[in-house]
Amino acid sequence: RGGVDGNNSNNINNNNNNNIANNGSNNLPLLSDFSSNDNTLLNGVVLEKSRFLAKLAPRIRRLESDTAKCLVSTLEDLLLRVRSLVEDENDDATNNDEGGQDDGGGGNDDAVYNDKQQRKRQHDELLLMIGHCLRGLALLGKGADAENAFARVAIMPIIRSKLSMGKLDEGGSRGECAGLFFLLDGIANTISTMYGSILRSSESMFTNESGNISKKKKASPSGMEIDLVTCGVWVPVATALMADPGIKMAIFSPGIANVLQANYSALDTFLSELAGSLLRKSPRDELK
Repeated sequence: RGGVDGNNSNNINNNNNNNIANNGSNNLPLLSDFSSNDNTLLNGVVLEKSRFLAKLAPRIRRLESDTAKCLVSTLEDLLLRVRSLVEDENDDATNNDEGGQDDGGGGNDDAVYNDKQQRKRQHDELLLMIGHCLRGLALLGKGADAENAFARVAIMPIIRSKLSMGKLDEGGSRGECAGLFFLLDGIANTISTMYGSILRSSESMFTNESGNISKKKKASPSGMEIDLVTCGVWVPVATALMADPGIKMAIFSPGIANVLQANYSALDTFLSELAGSLLRKSPRDELK
């Protein structure tokens, strides 16, 4: 009888070993491979998996952090290249218009056309690489880093170049903020001209078919949302208006009811039309 029991025990162990082996030599055993009597072995496998993942966790976090920093640095460089390309294109367009008026519309049309096509190809390549950076940061759950980089590198230089007390009071008396509407409109038009294609590309990537921002951020802990219009444009504008004490007081605490009402109307109009003005294609983009 003892010999029979020993043979049965050996057969059970052999069956368990065969089941584990059938899962593949490179895979750890599955929980379903064990019977209820194999609790000790099962706990050992779970513990081994936990130790394995615990050892890898610091490396995974370090790799994720390094990858995010690399993507942000690349995104900043690409944004600078886009700005340089658009500025060169605007300068050449101005020079061509002046040259056409001076010589009666003469010039090398073929050279101008080839130059435009080359810059269009460069712009499309930069736009494609920026899209890759945005997707990578979104997959890593670092959408806020992408928004901050866009605000810092692309938007803040435009705001600093246009926002001043002189321009705020342009067209009126001191303290009336008569130029607020035109100042905000100029900022929006400049951003649209320089970075409108990037904003439209980002909006199409992270907006679903119904026109709403992707809900994956709520469904997944990693998040899949980058909102450049709100966090990349409006937040820097609002921050700049609030950061300067003089400008802040002139806009939000002028001490005159009519001025306060006019400032409120200008900001409300700017905010309500911000997305449309930024995402609308310019006549130059329509021709490309």
